[in-house]
Amino acid sequence: MSTDSRQRLIDLFLQLAAINAPSGAEKPVAEFIMTFLADLDVSIKEDDAHVPGGGDSGNLICQVGGGGEVVLLAHMDTARPTEQLQPQVHADRITSDGTTILGADNRAGVAALLHTLEQAARNPGAFKDYTVAFTICEETGLCGTKHLTLDERIRMGYAFDSSLRPGHFIHATYGAVRFTAKVQGKAAHAGLEPEKGINAIQAASRAISDMPLGRPESDLTVNIGTISGGSAVNVVPAETVVKGEVRGREKARVNDTVRQISERFAASAEQLGAAVDFTSTWEFEPFYVEPDHEVYRQLVAALEAAGLEPVPHLSPGGSDANSLNAKGTPALNVGIGAQKPHSDDEYILIDDLVKSAEIVRELVRK
Repeated sequence: MSTDSRQRLIDLFLQLAAINAPSGAEKPVAEFIMTFLADLDVSIKEDDAHVPGGGDSGNLICQVGGGGEVVLLAHMDTARPTEQLQPQVHADRITSDGTTILGADNRAGVAALLHTLEQAARNPGAFKDYTVAFTICEETGLCGTKHLTLDERIRMGYAFDSSLRPGHFIHATYGAVRFTAKVQGKAAHAGLEPEKGINAIQAASRAISDMPLGRPESDLTVNIGTISGGSAVNVVPAETVVKGEVRGREKARVNDTVRQISERFAASAEQLGAAVDFTSTWEFEPFYVEPDHEVYRQLVAALEAAGLEPVPHLSPGGSDANSLNAKGTPALNVGIGAQKPHSDDEYILIDDLVKSAEIVRELVRK
């Protein structure tokens, strides 16, 4: 990459990082992207993926030429606000001032895709037709890609969102189910007539105490994340709400574990005369892309063309790639080097930002 192009990419990232747009409030970033692309020969449309969750912007779907068979993705939202961001450009990296996140997750991905869209518009003969999707609410459950509808010609995809460094990529992940158990007991005065009450916290506690939390199997994790309930220390608690998750590589094993947890809550509640309302939903489904699949082979070729050694990974976390795979479109999550994401220590090496853009270019150039 030339010195001018490198500086253009850095400046673009800094402009994007400065925009405060957490999940559900992505409109400022969407407007920046639409303005950036306004004078380029790129088709762009906004969908209505934000309507179910009440956000202020939909996904942006951009097409170079006819849109091709490949979609590249980056999400517009950040996990935390960046309104007080003071980016610091050092000799080898970009950081915040230590009081906010940097927002490299995922503005570095957005910058890499915009940088290549600009190149494709100015040199159309050098690039294939392809599609770019700038998605919403990735940080709050992949909501944007769950409601994303792509052209039926799209056969594979790449999310530029992994905190792994360029060259590394995710070709397999766990899936995750979130569950909520609402235990309904009966209120009573805890000092005068506790016998007339049914302690919802006690019922929930019995279920949890018998639960295999942590990592009960090598590729399975179970966690209770929040517990809330009760109204006062002198009142037998009438309701308790327990929320947790199960993650695992095999969908059937995750479903079976969630069923066992539901049964534990039901049995515990029944013992004390309480009732339980147990609900669960897939936050993201697991996926595995074989090394001989075209989407895998094309990424390996692009990484090697960019001078990188391809390194595949299994991840316990989800990304927009999970949503695409769940819809039947094979996809991988590509490392862009947004290190220590979601923390005030977040940073990205400038060379990693540049390499990320080079990977994008290699994937879509003729």
